[in-house]
Amino acid sequence: MTYQYLTIERNDPILTVSLNRPDRLNALNPDLLGELLRLSTELREDADCRFVIFTGSGRAFSAGADLSQRGGPPPEKPAEVAPLYRHRQLFGHEFMRAMENMEQVTIAAVNGLALGAGLSLCMTCDFRIASENAVFGIPEVNVGIFFTWGCTARLSKLIGPAWTKDLIMTGRQIDAREALAMGLVHRVIPPDRLMESARELALQISQKAPLAIRMTKKIVNASAAPNLGDIFICEPEMVERLYLSAEPWEGANAFLERRKPRFTAK
Repeated sequence: MTYQYLTIERNDPILTVSLNRPDRLNALNPDLLGELLRLSTELREDADCRFVIFTGSGRAFSAGADLSQRGGPPPEKPAEVAPLYRHRQLFGHEFMRAMENMEQVTIAAVNGLALGAGLSLCMTCDFRIASENAVFGIPEVNVGIFFTWGCTARLSKLIGPAWTKDLIMTGRQIDAREALAMGLVHRVIPPDRLMESARELALQISQKAPLAIRMTKKIVNASAAPNLGDIFICEPEMVERLYLSAEPWEGANAFLERRKPRFTAK
């Protein structure tokens, strides 16, 4: 397995995967997302690998989607461009389902920022272990979009509607302790013990019956899945409608220009 943006360390039965764009705080661009999707496919037939630990190189897990190519003026004919974002949403839904349904037990070792799409990746994992210096947030509303890829529904199932509205509508960032209190992460670990703790968890589960563990993951995922298919059907159309407005373009430009956006609700 050769990747440009992933660093792989193998020590059966554990595979450790580090997002490796530290200069961009491991922001998720199409190439990195594609490599993660390819990894999930390649591991389907790998019986020796039972656990995958995801973490980030440098000081972030992932700062979210890479917005560096999203700036510029709104298109003169938005109706010709908006369908592109609907198709990207379809890819995002496929990515989420592929990652959360990996055959292996997956652990997110969150070593710093986990924002937006970076938090989405965390949510696909079976376990989320946070460093004491981890920071979580959903800044999408700051740039004129909402928490897509079916993640608003997933987050609501995970931490409840009230906390979901809080995090998404305010765009605020929370520390690891608050994330633990609301059920977003399973445990909080000192930074120097984060990866050790993730491996200890994997090794603890490795002593249990492998088939029973796999079946447990499938049953839990299946029980949590109802209505997510409805989101898959309607959300890409909602995103297309959003890109017919000026808000996402203004939000991206404001982010890139380091200024407050001037939304007009048009």
